[in-house]
Amino acid sequence: MRTWLVFFFFFFASLQSFSQKSGKAKLQAMYDAIKAADIKYPVIVMAQCMQETGSLSCKKCCYRHHNLFGFYVKGNKCKKFESDSACIAYYKKWQDKRLPVWSKKNPKGTYYDFLHKMGYATGAKYTKEVKPHVIWIEKNLKL
Repeated sequence: MRTWLVFFFFFFASLQSFSQKSGKAKLQAMYDAIKAADIKYPVIVMAQCMQETGSLSCKKCCYRHHNLFGFYVKGNKCKKFESDSACIAYYKKWQDKRLPVWSKKNPKGTYYDFLHKMGYATGAKYTKEVKPHVIWIEKNLKL
């Protein structure tokens, strides 16, 4: 009986380790795609992705529609995308349209300020939720 308990302990521990490693690889691939799209502030944008999708594991959020960043359309419904890459391209266009204009008016502003002003981040709570993801990304992903 004791042998079986030890076996199950090591078996489930190895599964958890594998899951964490494969999750990290998935996050790295997503970060690489964001960076390849030439999105500004890719670490913060990746942190937004992690916040909005439960680190790419949420089953009941907008992620099921390839919505990596929690974009909504009229009627407070998740915007649907055909693929993750389509969502990344949408974010790039969204950022390119707004960031240069905002940056000229707010040269000392941060990207968090930009997100708040654009209505993406609804308050200081969002920034507090995203910053731990930024720290994790900086420690665990290849930038």
